[in-house]
Amino acid sequence: MKCKICKREAQDEGFCSLHFEAYRNIVTKFGVWKQASDISWQGYLLEIQKNSLTGEWAKEVVKHLFEVGNKDVT
Repeated sequence: MKCKICKREAQDEGFCSLHFEAYRNIVTKFGVWKQASDISWQGYLLEIQKNSLTGEWAKEVVKHLFEVGNKDVT
């Protein structure tokens, strides 16, 4: 099975190890952002997407999540 984003071999959640690590970090950090600012999942993804310090892997994951209509992590 191939990664949902790239052509590498999928490992977890349908992502390759690199995209899965980015996905896991995004989901984990959301809890911190939510407590600090009561931000929505969609708002959080938008913030990640427009942040110039966000890495390419994370931006690709966010783009994928928007494309598939991922509304929430819960």
